Amino acid sequence: MKFPTLSASLAACALSSAAIADDAADFDAALAERYRAVEAAIEARDGARWFRELYDDDIVLTGEGSPAAVRGRAALMPVIAEIVRTTRSCTLTPDPARGQSGALGYSFVTYDCAPDDASAPRYQVRALFVWARKVQGWRVVAETYLMGRM
Repeated sequence: MKFPTLSASLAACALSSAAIADDAADFDAALAERYRAVEAAIEARDGARWFRELYDDDIVLTGEGSPAAVRGRAALMPVIAEIVRTTRSCTLTPDPARGQSGALGYSFVTYDCAPDDASAPRYQVRALFVWARKVQGWRVVAETYLMGRM
C-alpha cells in the first residue's frame, strides 16, 4: 500500500516541477513582449504607451541622481515625456538573472539608447524591475536604476 502513495507523491512532484518550468517560460515570454513593446513606444515617441505597456499605475521608482522616489503615474509621466522627446530609440537587453514566484517576479535589464541628437553619444541605463501579475498582465511595480551597462 505504501508504493502507490509513494508513486502518487512522485508524480505530483513531477507535475509541480513541470508547472514551475511552465510558469518560468511564461514569465520570460511576457517580459520579452513587454520589452519589445517599450522599444516600439520609445521609437514612436509615445510616452503614454511606454507607461501603459510597462508600469503599474502605482509604480515606485528611484535611481542614480534621484533626490526622492517617484511615486505613481502622474509623477513618472513628465520624466518619460522628456526621455521620449530626447531619445530616438532604445534596445532593452535582459540579463539572465530573473525570477518569478506566483504573482511576483524580478528582472534586470539594460537600456541601450540613441539620443535624438546624432552627435551625442549613446547611453546605457541598467534597471532592476519588480514585477506583479495584474489583470492586464505583468507590470513593473518598483524600479531602481543606474547609468551604465550591466
